[in-house]
Amino acid sequence: MNNGSSSDGDGKGAPSWDSPSVERLASGKSTSFSAHASSVSSRTLLLSKSRVPLSATYDETVVAQAKRLLKEQKAAYKEEVDGFGWYEWLGFFIPCFVWLKTYRVKEWLLWDVLAGLSVGAMVIPQGMSYANLAGLPQVYGLYGAFVPCLVYSLLGSSKQLAVGPVAVTSILLGNGLESLFGISSPCYTSSGAAVTNTTAPIDGTNYTCYDFERASIQVAFLAGLFYTAVGLLGMGWLTYFLSHAMVSGFTSGAAILIALSQVKYILGISIPRADTLQDNLEEIFNGLDEFSWEEFSMGMSFMLILLVFRVLSRRVKRLKFLRALGPITVTVMSIALMNIFKWYEPKGDAPIANVGKIPEGLPNFTAGWWFPLYNAGRQLLLSIIICVIDMCESMSIAKALAQVNKYRLKATQELRGLGIANIAGAMFNSYTTTGSFSRSAVNNDIGAKTPLSNFITGILVLIVLVVLTPVFTNMSKNVQGSIIIVGVMGLLQYEDFIHLWLVSKLDWLIWMFTFCFTLFLGVEIGILVGVAVSLVLVIYKTAFPRITTLGKLPETSIYRNIQMYPEAEEPHGMILVRIDAPIFFANIEGIKDYLIDKLARAKKRHEKMNDKVGYVIIDMSPSPDIDVAGLHMFEELIADLKSDDISLILANPSKAVLVMLQRGKLIEELGPGGIQVSMGEAVEYARSLMRFYESGQINFVV
Repeated sequence: MNNGSSSDGDGKGAPSWDSPSVERLASGKSTSFSAHASSVSSRTLLLSKSRVPLSATYDETVVAQAKRLLKEQKAAYKEEVDGFGWYEWLGFFIPCFVWLKTYRVKEWLLWDVLAGLSVGAMVIPQGMSYANLAGLPQVYGLYGAFVPCLVYSLLGSSKQLAVGPVAVTSILLGNGLESLFGISSPCYTSSGAAVTNTTAPIDGTNYTCYDFERASIQVAFLAGLFYTAVGLLGMGWLTYFLSHAMVSGFTSGAAILIALSQVKYILGISIPRADTLQDNLEEIFNGLDEFSWEEFSMGMSFMLILLVFRVLSRRVKRLKFLRALGPITVTVMSIALMNIFKWYEPKGDAPIANVGKIPEGLPNFTAGWWFPLYNAGRQLLLSIIICVIDMCESMSIAKALAQVNKYRLKATQELRGLGIANIAGAMFNSYTTTGSFSRSAVNNDIGAKTPLSNFITGILVLIVLVVLTPVFTNMSKNVQGSIIIVGVMGLLQYEDFIHLWLVSKLDWLIWMFTFCFTLFLGVEIGILVGVAVSLVLVIYKTAFPRITTLGKLPETSIYRNIQMYPEAEEPHGMILVRIDAPIFFANIEGIKDYLIDKLARAKKRHEKMNDKVGYVIIDMSPSPDIDVAGLHMFEELIADLKSDDISLILANPSKAVLVMLQRGKLIEELGPGGIQVSMGEAVEYARSLMRFYESGQINFVV
């Protein structure tokens, strides 16, 4: 044995632990490592002193912390607004003034106008169809594409996002309010007369379609408030808890239900609304005695045209514009055929059902509808669900478009813009709106440069509301069904089903769970189950953090996972682990169990080698924080290790962890050298102490 010799970087000069001194130690006839480490003279400074700045762990009072954070926020805010004039301040609150100042009329105006008109041509028939999907009068779809579009163009930060009614939100709203009131759509006959419900769903009250509409405005208002609050508080991170697999599974299941809900218009049958796959299929099968060849032929023809337009727009770059023209083309065809062949009479006298009367003019002022709520608890829950889904959909689209077009998206401003757009829409007969996948893609493909395209879309819808609504009276319902069925095909994300199966079976199971629950139990249950499964996954991964055993790569000072790097060497007499997670109450049992099991296995292995474990070294660098439960875990761990003559060393803890260790008085418990700046220094410190003990240099002086 080379007593007192120094080791080179790869540990080749380290003494073995099969020595008489180790035998004495194992038999209890000698001082323990932990006792020795704590008894080292102050003159052995190079051995015992840690280079970690423990003075940085001063304990700030709550008031001091608040003052410091406020000071930092003030400094950041001052830096952001430094040099602002009145115009910059105006743009700070109303973003449109930012892009208007630098607007290139000759280069951008044409593309913004073309994109706005193209999206408008899509949203007019789509919006009317989605309003029908929500169980609302057709004109509500136009209202949703009018005021919210105008407001978003002033306050939104995305240059290509196209807002308005969307399919998933529409079916969520429709199903949610129908379960609240027990009213089945449609609420209006072809002549425009309101339908009164004759059931007693909740409290014995017979609700009318007026109540249904009013509740939809209340949900839009509440969703707008949630949007705005999340934006103001910077809480967009809440959507991070919804995994991609969950959102994909939900939208895929919802897409099938949406498509099935429109099959009745293609077949020409009259059946009640159903919320699940099995109920939809049952209702369709029972209604086949009303099957109409005329409506079927017409509806399938429209679907074929839409599919041809869609395929051509994707495969031929010069024909991208067909994607926008598809819905308006079949709408014009439907209106023309209905008028030529006089198929606009009531359903009993004619083979093809039409939309019916659409109110003409601007929307009414509906801010007075906001309160009182019909059922505060259920409406709040529905609003939160819709808001969360809308945020996931809209923010994912906006971020993708910002990345493609190489500009920075201001997430908080985007959420505030969408929130205020929904609140403004709720003032004027609009139900909830958000960013649309299909229309945003068209907006971007045509070449929109600024949110002005949304303003153009809103103006086009305004013209339709004021002048052209009578034209749509004779539009066939099968064209609406065709537009929705083809439109939601893009929501059926079968690619994710295959990809997740190949990449991650766990994410695939989440996708399947959410998909199946949505299909067989309805969209509300599906989204709740999806959220629950996502949270369970987060909790599971939190409760069982990744803990790895480390070893030193030969001829380096690098420590890595021994499972990934089999050549990595575990130092003699030491156990090296790394905790890749914050340490708090939810995962301490998993951490403790891992360390106990690891120590037990190490003891058995070292006993066979006539060796002994002297140190457990934990790499704390991936652990940003620790709570009181984590402190108790370390306190128990230190006590358990000392009973076995083993010392604990923490390597590279964060400042937050150091502060908590100081508050819990664990730095004193760890002893001199118990905290080291890196894993390498921790190993060398432990190795030096073990060498000095073996050489008999207990009172070694530096």
